[in-house]
Amino acid sequence: MEGDFKIEDAKPEDVETMINIKKARWLEIYPNEKYGIATEDLLAIDYYNPESLIKRKSELKEVRNDTHTFVIKDNENKIVGYCKVSKMDDYGEINAIYTLPGFEGKGLGKKLIQKAFEWLGSSLDIKLKVVAYNTNAIGFYEKFGFKKTTTVVDYGGTQLPSGKEIPRIEMFLKRI
Repeated sequence: MEGDFKIEDAKPEDVETMINIKKARWLEIYPNEKYGIATEDLLAIDYYNPESLIKRKSELKEVRNDTHTFVIKDNENKIVGYCKVSKMDDYGEINAIYTLPGFEGKGLGKKLIQKAFEWLGSSLDIKLKVVAYNTNAIGFYEKFGFKKTTTVVDYGGTQLPSGKEIPRIEMFLKRI
């Protein structure tokens, strides 16, 4: 099954599909009674904010050395996941890895993280932020050598319209 998927550079016309994948995963994984995160909180997000769409599409038009997004497609050329990575001055960062619900266990996450490692090169340590209660994602990253840090994550990108914050932790992979 792993061989039926291919990774390509994301294009501006892929943005809505990537947002659909992110939204589907957030709605599946992030509601959490302990942290007070309700499905309604996640549905209230303006995933398709026109300004954000324009910005993201223009980012994908540019050839950049500091940020890159990859999509993974099935044998029908349908996008079933994506990964966004960034290079900072002294480390790399995995900003997102998402696959469509139902595509777990098919090796897509592995293919995407390996592509991220390839793009980042072997000389940069890598950081990422993951939802504190997303044990599947934490376990996935630990398989690749990431360790949880004690760094406090203040990440406005997960503040919901209700004012609630989705708690995140930082993970780190020492490579140099």
